[in-house]
This record gives sequence, C-alpha cells and structure tokens, in this order.
Amino acid sequence: MTKPDDNQPPTQPPATDPPAAPPAPQPPVTDPAGDGDGTDWKAEARKWEKLAKDNKNATEKLAKLEAAAMSDQEKAVAAAKADGLAEAAKTYGSRLAAAELKAAAAAKGVDLSAIGDLIDSSKFVGADGEVDSTAIKSAVDKLAKTFTGPKRSGGDFNGGNGAGQITREQLAQMSPKDIAKAHAEGKLSHLM
Repeated sequence: MTKPDDNQPPTQPPATDPPAAPPAPQPPVTDPAGDGDGTDWKAEARKWEKLAKDNKNATEKLAKLEAAAMSDQEKAVAAAKADGLAEAAKTYGSRLAAAELKAAAAAKGVDLSAIGDLIDSSKFVGADGEVDSTAIKSAVDKLAKTFTGPKRSGGDFNGGNGAGQITREQLAQMSPKDIAKAHAEGKLSHLM
C-alpha cells in the first residue's frame, strides 16, 4: 500500500457556490396591436416623439448660442441669407401652388381658363414657403360648385354634333304620326 505523500495538501471536496437567486419575475408581455411581436407601439411612438421634441429644443438652443456668438457682420450675412431663402421659398411655393391648383381643378372638371389669371396662388403658400394643399382643395371644391366650365344649350342632347336630328327636308316628307314620334325622341329640337 502506498502512504499518503506529506507534500501534497489534503484533498477537500470542491467548494459549492451558494444557490443563485431565482430570476426576477418578468412583467407580462403586452401586445396591444395583436401582431404577435409583443411590442407596445404606442409606447414606442411616445418615446420617439419625446426624443424628437428634445432634439428640436436642443437645436433651437444651439442656434441661439451660435447667434449670440456671431459678430455683427456675421449676423447681417445670416439675416440676408435667411431672407433670400424665405423669398425663394415663397416664389417657388407660389408656382407649386399654381400647379397644384390647376391639377386639382382639372381633377374636379373645373375649367380655369377663363378665371385662372384672377386667382392669386400665393394665397395658398404659408410664411415658410409650404403649399397649403387643404386650402387649395377647399377653393377648388367651391369653384366646382359655381363654375364647371362652358355650359351647353338645352337643345344639345346628342353630344353637340347634331347626329340623329331630322332635317327640314326630311320633316316635309313625314306623316304627322312620324313627326310626333320624332318630337318625342328629341330629333326636332334644333328646328324648334
């Protein structure tokens, strides 16, 4: 038999770690949209909306600090640049509004050829140069109620080309019964 070696430390059973704490209970997953991914989209939207507002506020503060640090000459250049941009936005916004007005009127069947020059399209452009599409739609709706283009005469029932109308020569050869029938069908309206 072998003797235990005096140079080796006595063997001890391996140390055991204390039992780990049970995991914290997870909150129940809510799925208000019912799309199965467990995301609360309203909460996400509120979070991103708050971040956007915070970024906007930070941008405004930065712009104020930069403006305060500018010299008088730099402030004048910045003001002129802002004025030029605003004027360009208004000019091209007015052109865009005119184009949108024409397109909306055409879609509604309103002929603007007679009154188009009387409409000030700059009234549909905001101070920021953006076109107010809602105001254009409202104006076109009002125009559509009052002005829908050239009116046709009451006798123009066949598309205006006179097709199907009876001539005076044909009328002279018709019997009274045929004349009454043609009259009922509207084929004599151009003669009356």
